[in-house]
Amino acid sequence: MRCLWVALLCVTASLSGACSSGESQPEQPLPFSHAVHAGQQAIACTDCHRGAMVRTQASLPSLGVCLSCHMRPQGESGRDQVVRERAAQGGAFRWVQVTRNPGHVYFSHRAHTSFAKMECAECHGPVASWSRPPAQPIQKLVDMGACMSCHRERGAPNECKTCHR
Repeated sequence: MRCLWVALLCVTASLSGACSSGESQPEQPLPFSHAVHAGQQAIACTDCHRGAMVRTQASLPSLGVCLSCHMRPQGESGRDQVVRERAAQGGAFRWVQVTRNPGHVYFSHRAHTSFAKMECAECHGPVASWSRPPAQPIQKLVDMGACMSCHRERGAPNECKTCHR
């Protein structure tokens, strides 16, 4: 029965754009390295993914968020110049989100980060070592079994209505 549920979940997720064939990396608006920002620079996740502590959904950074640091050169490498060039070009700027829960699944970043006091890496993994954004969904984030197991371990509610609305 669980296999049937997982298969149904993946089909539903793929219809909502969450599953990826993994054949090619989605084209992101900027070459971005979490290893540089979250790793070497020790920038907090919520400095760029605003709202994760206070809203249901964490945001993907806008170009304005990037420019708040990169309006001026940040070092000698010149790699950050691409941010200013992208801003000068204008036009649309949108990160490609590759992990998304199906519409019938309710998830609140605020409940996990503020109330449960969980660190981002507990669900998202070793983000500070990523040299680029994920190319395909992070399976742990779309695996009902992983969520239920974590809820069990922490004594959190595990009834269907907790996450399914």
